[in-house]
Amino acid sequence: MFTRKAMNARSFPDLLGPLALLVLVGGWVLAIVAFFVVGTETCSTVTVPVVGVVEACQDTTPSAVILLTVIGFGATVGSLFLWALRHMLLALNQIEENTRSGR
Repeated sequence: MFTRKAMNARSFPDLLGPLALLVLVGGWVLAIVAFFVVGTETCSTVTVPVVGVVEACQDTTPSAVILLTVIGFGATVGSLFLWALRHMLLALNQIEENTRSGR
């Protein structure tokens, strides 16, 4: 994909596009994994003196939905920042080229 060469200002924006895509996809994959890991129902049996044995369950799905939203939103915003940085650097390179050529 990329050859080993000296990194300069013109070659750096070429790396930001794939990096932004990696951050977006990787962040959402991690968000979905966290949703399934955290969003479970845990049950345990508890002995209550008057009633006897009771099964008490705790559902953590609301926490998992919030975690999914926060991680996914962070991945989306992070990839948008990288994408915007890529376009800003490309615009600065074009400005530099136009200034040097006298256009």
